[in-house]
Amino acid sequence: MIVLIDIGNSRTKYTQLIEGKLSLISQLNNQDFTLAYFDKYFKQASKIIVANVAKASLTSELANWCLAQKISFKQVHSEQQKNALISAYEQPSTLGIDRWLALLGTMHLYPNENVLIIDAGTATTIDLLASSGQHQGGWILAGIKALFNSIISHSTLVHAKSKSLPSLAFGTNTTDNVNNACWAATLGMLEQAITQALQVCSIDRIVLTGGDGKALTTLLIAQVDEKIIAIENIRFIDNLIFYGLQEYS
Repeated sequence: MIVLIDIGNSRTKYTQLIEGKLSLISQLNNQDFTLAYFDKYFKQASKIIVANVAKASLTSELANWCLAQKISFKQVHSEQQKNALISAYEQPSTLGIDRWLALLGTMHLYPNENVLIIDAGTATTIDLLASSGQHQGGWILAGIKALFNSIISHSTLVHAKSKSLPSLAFGTNTTDNVNNACWAATLGMLEQAITQALQVCSIDRIVLTGGDGKALTTLLIAQVDEKIIAIENIRFIDNLIFYGLQEYS
C-alpha cells in the first residue's frame, strides 16, 4: 500500500494507492497530523509520498517516523521535467508544487491533449499544457475568498458578508455587490485565459479543480462558446493533485 499525502496550509488530505487505484480521500486538520496519527493509520504503508505547502516540520516529523518504521518516504518538489512534462519556468523549483502536480495529474488523465487547467483554491491559478507535454505558463490571481477579504479589509465603509452561492447578477445590496463581483472577476479572467490560450494552441479540454472549482465550472459552462470548446470537454476533477502524486509511485 502506497499513501499519497497533500499537506495544505491548514488541512492535510491523503489517499491510498492500492493495485493502481486511488481510495477515497481522507482529510484532517494539520494540528491533528501527529505521530499518534501516523501510528494509527500509516503503519501498513510500504511507501509514503508527500507534497507540502505548509510548515516543513510536518514533513520532517513524518520523514523521521517513516525512517524508524522502515517505510520508504519521498517528498516531491517541482522540477524541470518529469516523464513527458516540461516546466515553463526558468527556475522550475519556484513553480508551486500544487500547480506542478496538477499538470502531472492532467497528463496522467488526458495524455496528448492541449489542456487549460484552472485550480480555484486560496489562489486561482491557470496553466496551459500543450499536447507535447510542454507547460506554456499561466497566471495566478487571488482566490474568491481572498478577493472578498481584500475588499473588506481595505475599505472602511464596505460592510458585507461572505456568501457561498455563486452569482453573476448585479446586486442590490453591498453583500451581493462584493460577492458577485469576485465571481465575475474570476470568470472574466478565465474567459481571457481561453482567448490567450488560443493564441498558443487549440484547446482540447478545460480542467477545473480546487474548492471553488465546481462552482466555477458551472459558471463557465453557462458562458463558454461551444465553437471554441464542447461543453462535455469542460470537466471538474476533485483532488487532481493525487493523480500527479501517483506519477511518483
